[in-house]
Amino acid sequence: MVWAQVLPYRFSSEDMGRTVPTWRGRVEQEIERLVPYRRALSLDDCCNFDMMLHDVRARRAAGGMLPGQEEWKPMLLSMLLGAHQRIRVLEGRLESLERQLRDVGVLDVR
Repeated sequence: MVWAQVLPYRFSSEDMGRTVPTWRGRVEQEIERLVPYRRALSLDDCCNFDMMLHDVRARRAAGGMLPGQEEWKPMLLSMLLGAHQRIRVLEGRLESLERQLRDVGVLDVR
């Protein structure tokens, strides 16, 4: 019997010892499925969507700690963390501007 008949899947050195697909591969596959959705977005929404996907990719290591999870839970958490991070930066900038305005007497302390 020929091994090709028994094992139709071709093994490569990259597959050796791997029982679960990589987190990065799984996420990139999921992102690829979203391409038609992205194409239908307005330019502004498309830019925001790309930023959310950047947040997912930036937190790849954290998502990789949950290899058994379906992709969307860690992806959504990464998107939420990215949005929260941007909100905190904006809050810090707003506080700084308010402090400067109070110091020059333009803003009332209430």
